[in-house]
Amino acid sequence: MKSIKVNKAFIGGINGFVLATLLVTLGFWKTILVLIVTIIITYIGFVLDKYDVNVKTLLTMISRKNR
Repeated sequence: MKSIKVNKAFIGGINGFVLATLLVTLGFWKTILVLIVTIIITYIGFVLDKYDVNVKTLLTMISRKNR
C-alpha cells in the first residue's frame, strides 16, 4: 500500500515539474492552451478505447482518395 503513495507522489512531482517548465518557457495562456488540448485529446482517446472503436476504419472513411 505504501508503494502506491510513493508512485502517486512521484507522478505528482513530475506533473508539477512539467507544469512549471511549461509556465516558464511558454507563459500562462499558452500553457493553459496546451493543457486544454491535452485534456480534449485524452478524452477522445478514452472514448475511442471505451467503445472499442477501430481507428483504422475511421481513417479510411475520412481519408481522401488519391486517384
